[in-house]
Amino acid sequence: MTGQGQSASGSSAWSTVFRHVRYENLIAGVSGGVLSNLALHPLDLVKIRFAVSDGLELRPKYNGILHCLTTIWKLDGLRGLYQGVTPNVWGAGLSWGLYFFFYNAIKSYKTEGRAERLEATEYLVSAAEAGICSWAVWNIAWCPSVYGI
Repeated sequence: MTGQGQSASGSSAWSTVFRHVRYENLIAGVSGGVLSNLALHPLDLVKIRFAVSDGLELRPKYNGILHCLTTIWKLDGLRGLYQGVTPNVWGAGLSWGLYFFFYNAIKSYKTEGRAERLEATEYLVSAAEAGICSWAVWNIAWCPSVYGI
């Protein structure tokens, strides 16, 4: 019987912790991160090409953003414009998903039992806390070797 009692109290503790969690926010953050990355990746690629070719004679020179985009398009097509997109999509999707997940969970926790809305500073603190939580999960859990863990 004690095993069942412990199990029931254990599940009760988890339901208390996770009652503020809305998975829709996680999905919305992942979707936003992925779509924004897919839309803007060619410009990120142009930025990297400019940084790499700065002052070097061996690399192709570009006259501007449009010249760079058209040159990449002519040489490599659509595939060239989205070179290296996979790690960026994973990173942006997961980091924005975690951020929105934590932000809305923290806001829900803070507004529980309150009739009035949060103050502006409470929104800012919630955003900072969500940023710290998502940073910790993303950087420490997914890249432990960087932090010597």
